[in-house]
Amino acid sequence: MALFFEEDLHVSIFLVGIVFTFLSVGSIIFSVVGGFLADTLGRKSTLLIGSTASFSLYLIIAAGIFFRFPVLMIMVLFVLTSFGGALVFPSANALIADVTSTGDRMNGYVIYRILSNLGWAIGPLTGSLIFNFGILWIFLLVAVSSMLQGIVVLFFVKDRGNFRDGKQSGKIQMISFDRFLLVFSAGTFLVTLVSSQFSVTLPLYAGIKAAIPSNMIGYIYAVNGTVVVIGQYPISNFMKRYPEIISMIAGAIAYTAGYLLVGLSTTLLQFMGDMVVITLGENLTSPVMNSVVSRIAPPGKTARYMGFLGMVNSTGRALGPSVGAFFLAFYSYNGLRVWSAIGLFGAASIGAFLAFSTMMRTEKSAKSEPVSGH
Repeated sequence: MALFFEEDLHVSIFLVGIVFTFLSVGSIIFSVVGGFLADTLGRKSTLLIGSTASFSLYLIIAAGIFFRFPVLMIMVLFVLTSFGGALVFPSANALIADVTSTGDRMNGYVIYRILSNLGWAIGPLTGSLIFNFGILWIFLLVAVSSMLQGIVVLFFVKDRGNFRDGKQSGKIQMISFDRFLLVFSAGTFLVTLVSSQFSVTLPLYAGIKAAIPSNMIGYIYAVNGTVVVIGQYPISNFMKRYPEIISMIAGAIAYTAGYLLVGLSTTLLQFMGDMVVITLGENLTSPVMNSVVSRIAPPGKTARYMGFLGMVNSTGRALGPSVGAFFLAFYSYNGLRVWSAIGLFGAASIGAFLAFSTMMRTEKSAKSEPVSGH
């Protein structure tokens, strides 16, 4: 999409970053709404609303490209697509917590990620194959996928009733959080600033600095989905012997190292190799962050805690493209300078995760201490 806006619609690189920033701003707002709806209306209803919205919006964008709608209108519609995903993800993550025990929860998130990333592996390859026929076919593909998602939800998903707990207090809160969630989310925010270079900065750097052809960019992203499908379960299974926060710290290190390697890359194969390291960071962090939040969320507020996490991470995704575009322009595509500056956020995230770990140990120790009588 970044290359489509820049090369086909002739939108400046700076405005491309702004478009993706607004896309994530939409996710920030709608993640809160999605978490609230999932805790009140139920997971299934919220999933259906999100699926229907995605189907409608992507279909309209395809029509807009075919009938040559104004560029501004296509940009606005693209930003609005954040609504569908922002409703789906808090509901889906909360639903996994509903149907799994505490001990099996990590496996639940691992299975969810493997299957969703199987689509992520197939998607870019399909996009590369049909790119030359016109990008409107990509939007049609996403619209059909959203429709199929809605059909699966309609016939196979059942609410477990947990969301009703959110109504019993008599006080309805759109958003819920505590100090543990705030500190942990600060770490994930910083990691997301690094990982969000995935959508704009990386393809622009590969396409413009390294002159990788547009129709080959999809192969870099297909590596991401493939490594998730193949590597997610063994990595998660291996990391079970360690505390979840160790997995988050290791993931932050892998993200930082992977993007530093991008600054040294000049060929398609090198970029594909970099993506293996970057995806290792994703495998180490993505399922774990949802598991951590599900454990610290009080009953009846799981989706809202997921929504808060989604809001914070969407803020990182909102700022990430603009930060990356700024570094590309400021350092004139100097690879080492651009990616070293971005890597500083990864280093800061490690500090936040260490602080969260200290807080949790302190809380656990306080609860385990016997109360002395007088």
